Amino acid sequence: MRFPVETVIAERFSLILNSINNFIATFSLSVSEAVKSAFIDRKIYVDNFLENLRKITWTCIPISALTVGASSIVSSIHTAPAIASHGGTSYLGGLIALGLIREGVPVMATLAIVTQFCSGKTAEIGSMKITEQLDAMKLAKVSPSSYILFPMLLAGFIGFPVIISICMFFGLIVNFFISNLLIHISQTLYISSIYNSIEINDIMLGLVKASVFGIIVTAISYTCGILTKGGSKAVGSSTRLSVVINFALVVILDYIITALWI
Repeated sequence: MRFPVETVIAERFSLILNSINNFIATFSLSVSEAVKSAFIDRKIYVDNFLENLRKITWTCIPISALTVGASSIVSSIHTAPAIASHGGTSYLGGLIALGLIREGVPVMATLAIVTQFCSGKTAEIGSMKITEQLDAMKLAKVSPSSYILFPMLLAGFIGFPVIISICMFFGLIVNFFISNLLIHISQTLYISSIYNSIEINDIMLGLVKASVFGIIVTAISYTCGILTKGGSKAVGSSTRLSVVINFALVVILDYIITALWI
């Protein structure tokens, strides 16, 4: 018996809505439970926090710096000669710094951390879910949200700004060297241009974005992990879903924060 096309579409649409509702509910309950456990019950697993912070700040530095450095090289190749040809060499450092600090570095470094750290955490938590380790934790009266999620949230809140601050500095250094090779801009002129263009408010915008991204992407990664159902194939699907959702949310949140800030 063949079902009408409208019925099939309606059923699939209903399944998608149910999945979205389940995801949002799980996300909200997990975050609220983690916050309650930390601030009301005062259960903070310091060792887990330090381990997550180490993974973010140490293992993600190379891929984040490589991503930002490559982008800085490309932007220098296209931007420096064009600005110099119009007599704007004295503004080059400031223009590049504004773009990197406000938008470029927070987004690119976060996406690099998502691929390096968050995807791995989703796979790890998904494996714990399908092997019933999370259920065993609950039987031992240990909340997974308290033991796993809150240390991730705290590490993301602190670790992302650290990484992004390093990448801001690294990106400007790379841009200066490439610009110097292309248009022979002096170090003094480049630094003075940055000094005259950048304000504390611009740096704060980049760091606020970093902290917000750190909280959101770690929470999304955890949620995708604990919603894993099935075997090893499901772990791969959850990891892929985590990366896709995080990439989309980073871009959307970047626009929202910038619009609200400026």
